[in-house]
Amino acid sequence: MPGIDKLPLEETLEDSPQTRSLLGVFEEDTAATSSYFSQLFKAMQRIYDAQNELSAATHLTSRLLKDYEKQRFPLGGDDEVMSSTLQQFAKVIDELSSCHAVLSTQLADAMMFPITQFQERDLREIVILKEVFQISSDDHDTAVNRYSRLSKRKENEKVKNEVMEDVYTSRKKQHETIMHYFASLNMLQYKKKIALLEPLLGYMQAQLSVSFCFWRINIISNIYRILHIALSRKTISR
Repeated sequence: MPGIDKLPLEETLEDSPQTRSLLGVFEEDTAATSSYFSQLFKAMQRIYDAQNELSAATHLTSRLLKDYEKQRFPLGGDDEVMSSTLQQFAKVIDELSSCHAVLSTQLADAMMFPITQFQERDLREIVILKEVFQISSDDHDTAVNRYSRLSKRKENEKVKNEVMEDVYTSRKKQHETIMHYFASLNMLQYKKKIALLEPLLGYMQAQLSVSFCFWRINIISNIYRILHIALSRKTISR
């Protein structure tokens, strides 16, 4: 519904068909929001898992390069130049591994945490409030039905008063519940915008941070330096 951005709290006491119809639109929007964020969460979880795997694989590569000199190859012999070169590469890859580890931590804090909070706290709250609202509405309907079936004879006056008290109590509880439910649905319209932008900004910030980390390492210059030293040693050994 274009132009409608909140449920009118002032109309909760009346609980008119129009208000219930508008509530249905907000509940439909909430269901669509929940479905969309579920897909977005899975996509971001894949990013996070892939980054963790890349971090672990990079660390493993560095460790294997460091262990090269401990290996005994029947046909390779002792190649000091190769061992030294791989040790230098291992140091650079070790630094890259540190960058990837930092990126994993930042993705967990800045990307995964806010979207997880939105799903487990805000969307879950709406589900619970909807259930509570439905229960209170059912209780009120039951009380009203009991009242409508009462006999008008005087000997039922005591029972009538008890049922009227039950109607009043259940209506009050229903009103309090629907007020809370409407307020949470209204707030969700703002929370979902923050929940969408915050993890995206966190993702971009994490990528910028790791880019700076890579720049600080100066990978290309390090590779040229390592290769230059290796070639120089190879030439001297000849």
